[in-house]
Amino acid sequence: MTEKISDIYRNLQRHLNQFPIGLPATKSGIELKVLKHVFTEEEALLATKLDWSYKALEEIYESGKNKEISFQTLEEILENMVKKGTIKYKIDNDKKLYKNIPLVVGIFEYQVNKLTKEFLNDFEEYLLTAFGAEVLGTKIFQFRTIPIDESIAPEHHIAHYDEIEYVINNVKHPIGVTNCACRQAKDLFDQPCNQTSLRETCMYFGKTGQLFIDQGWARSISKEEAIELLKNAEKDGLVIQSGNTTNPEFICCCCGCCCQILMRLKMVPRPARILAANYYAEINSELCGGCGTCVERCQLNAIKIVDNSAKLTLKRCIGCGVCVPTCPEQAIQLKKRDTISIPPQSKKELYTMIMDKKQEIRSKNK
Repeated sequence: MTEKISDIYRNLQRHLNQFPIGLPATKSGIELKVLKHVFTEEEALLATKLDWSYKALEEIYESGKNKEISFQTLEEILENMVKKGTIKYKIDNDKKLYKNIPLVVGIFEYQVNKLTKEFLNDFEEYLLTAFGAEVLGTKIFQFRTIPIDESIAPEHHIAHYDEIEYVINNVKHPIGVTNCACRQAKDLFDQPCNQTSLRETCMYFGKTGQLFIDQGWARSISKEEAIELLKNAEKDGLVIQSGNTTNPEFICCCCGCCCQILMRLKMVPRPARILAANYYAEINSELCGGCGTCVERCQLNAIKIVDNSAKLTLKRCIGCGVCVPTCPEQAIQLKKRDTISIPPQSKKELYTMIMDKKQEIRSKNK
């Protein structure tokens, strides 16, 4: 291997930074430390030969300039990278195909059950600097909020993509349920979740669900079990977030004290503009008794008690509905926003939108 170690990881950073959810450089070089936690030098070099779309094993082998390793060795390295959660694979027509994945949603989540304090410390530092801006910068988010069913007023027509049971009943099998990597991270530092004792709260569907099951990161569950899991999450006041597509690849049940996404959104003044949300909570001040239950349930600090009555900050409300079913006075309900966000059909369409927006931003900043 002739390349310097620093060059290998810098080249990987530049390679991954070309994708919709990039990996921007920092002055401190913290992004290189993050990469070194999960890629060996050999793996980092090989990852630069992959792309955002799937490549067949044979194509990857043929792209090697000097073919320094055998076909069998190449396959073994790629399979090990899949196990480590740094790349993704699928089988199509009996052919193995591999591709790069972003840091989020991707490498971080794929570290479930493998997290270390060292990786988490560097990941957190990177998230608070360049990578946080990368994830939130275009305001076209990878996540969307799905309101809990009982929170929406009956007179509102609910689109299928906003109806959680419909979404679950139409996802592709298998469904893999796994531990929440965010709560695992907090548990490692003896900071258990304040909101729930649940840990198996992340679900992946179809080929991604199969990947998680095959690697032993998740167990297979039925659609009925998935719906029951979501009901339990709702009881604990967790926010239901899915991939921002009409047919999502994943659904997470999130809290404001552990979830890396909600924790970042709490730091911005207008989270409702960033997270795709079609509803907002409305509080009837005449019915409200000022008990504060909704304040405790809200994961985005959108509600406060003022003069013995709950007051909502609309720009902070993401329309999750967790405040509605536990209001003893039935003083809260979700209302439809004037402007409805229709999620893209596929992840490919979503990422194309993000790339187009990034290009637009770059052009304006020239």
